[in-house]
Amino acid sequence: MPTYSHSQLSTYETCPYQYKLSYIQKIKIDTEGIEAFMGSRVHDVLEKLYRDLKMTKLNTLEELLEFYHQCWEKNWTEAVQIIRKEYSAEDYRSLGAKCITEYYKRYYPFDQGKTLGLEETIYFPLEEEKGYWIRGVIDRLTLLNGSVLEIHDYKTSGRLPTQKDIQSDRQLAFYHMGVEGKWKDIQEIKLIWHYLVFDAEVQSQRTPEDLQQLRQETLELIKKIESDREFIPKESPLCDWCDYQGLCPKRRHRVVTENLPPNEYLNEEGVNLVNKYVELKEKKGILTGEIDAEIARVEEALLAYAEQKELGAIFGSDHVAKIKTEAKEKYPLKGEPSRRALDEFIKNAGKWMEVSDLNPWMLARILERGGWPPSLAKKVKEFATVEKNRTITLSKLKERD
Repeated sequence: MPTYSHSQLSTYETCPYQYKLSYIQKIKIDTEGIEAFMGSRVHDVLEKLYRDLKMTKLNTLEELLEFYHQCWEKNWTEAVQIIRKEYSAEDYRSLGAKCITEYYKRYYPFDQGKTLGLEETIYFPLEEEKGYWIRGVIDRLTLLNGSVLEIHDYKTSGRLPTQKDIQSDRQLAFYHMGVEGKWKDIQEIKLIWHYLVFDAEVQSQRTPEDLQQLRQETLELIKKIESDREFIPKESPLCDWCDYQGLCPKRRHRVVTENLPPNEYLNEEGVNLVNKYVELKEKKGILTGEIDAEIARVEEALLAYAEQKELGAIFGSDHVAKIKTEAKEKYPLKGEPSRRALDEFIKNAGKWMEVSDLNPWMLARILERGGWPPSLAKKVKEFATVEKNRTITLSKLKERD
């Protein structure tokens, strides 16, 4: 039966092509970003902390930091990549140690509830028909006061989410579904995120209605994934951290050329073509600007000549320039101060539908961003036709290191 995880679903949302390579073609990549590497080592330490506590052993901070550095040395390989070149491996290593230190000082002596599970695997059906299943691994499960179940998750992300972000987080809501009903006498389930870089704890809870909505949204996302036949790459700032850049049509050429010696780089065919294209576009822009300015000057002179001579037409060798003067009413555009009053007046007059119009570009953009419910978007898309259009766009590259 089809099984999905939060990270799997998130991969598709981030980039369908990355999803295809990772989960359909199952291509394994040896490299690992240092952010993920550091996060794994911090997780190792916190797992040891609570696993030893279950055996009544309380590690000192110094013992945990020693274990952290041992884990770092043991697992470090040349395959660990640093994307942000302004920072070194030691910078990340120090950040991980800081996360552990602040966590230790914040929660010592770690008597906030009883640990029920560490790295606890969950596996549950998404709907009653049991057609789709969700799997996941919970960092730590804690029982508080005999009736409150806490789901803890450690994050070493460099971004602290807002409470609104937390309320819509899917990962721990899945974990809530996975543990619901496992233990009797549980009256409350709390979701707790530890954002270690910020020494911050964020909490949230989910209602039955929240979970039902999540089930429906997840089913619709799964159906979208399973109906996808193209898996088009989606570019974003996260591309720099993607392990599949060397296989991606949006990034592969950059990976191939960025380490070439300067003489080979400048002679590479693709680089040459882009550079020539940019040169011609820039030249066209300069010439177009000069010509447009000259046209404007001649137009101004023609209008002045026609007004002075009271002419409606001026004849050249083989063309005639006809001068037409008319007064056109101009109504306020969107954003102008009087536009809202005009809109309200027309609506009150019952004439809005006669002057309003559907903006196809805006409609496509809203649907692309997922701004409407999936069921509504699906019905609207039945009116669409698909046209493939190939264009060339230019963007300035950052300076190469």
